[in-house]
Amino acid sequence: MGLLGVYLLFVSIALISNGVAALSKIDFKSASFINIITGLIIVTGSFIMLMRADLNDTMAFNNIAAGFLFGFTYIFIAANYLLKLDVRSFGWYSLCVAIFAVISSIACFNANIIGMGILWLAWAFLWLEGFLELAMGFKKLGKLFPYLSIAEGIFAAGLPSILMLFAIW
Repeated sequence: MGLLGVYLLFVSIALISNGVAALSKIDFKSASFINIITGLIIVTGSFIMLMRADLNDTMAFNNIAAGFLFGFTYIFIAANYLLKLDVRSFGWYSLCVAIFAVISSIACFNANIIGMGILWLAWAFLWLEGFLELAMGFKKLGKLFPYLSIAEGIFAAGLPSILMLFAIW
């Protein structure tokens, strides 16, 4: 889980930065840099994994797909911050990723990989919040985002990354 630990370390920093930027009214352009770096690290790693993948290993492609979905999330966030795009399309993207995350969670639970199943559920919840707020217009959920982003950055990315990088998990 070494590479996943690296990915989650950067995801943690990006989520916490995005949450703090929203709470502190920091210009989101400032938060875009860590989102770009996070997205590029994950997408680049996913391309490398794709080039090395065993064509008969379905789970390898599942992990690669997950990497691309995570990586493009942060690239999309950075683009929205920098270019002030219509975020509704990101909301719909978030719904697709939330569905993938729920299915991944179920697969993990079925394989008795409980910790990863819980993490996938947490991430699904964050992407679902993005869909409801950005695509469906539930603006009151926007007040939840900064706190949810920070909490997920700590508990669904930061702590797991440390456990993975130090081979505790």
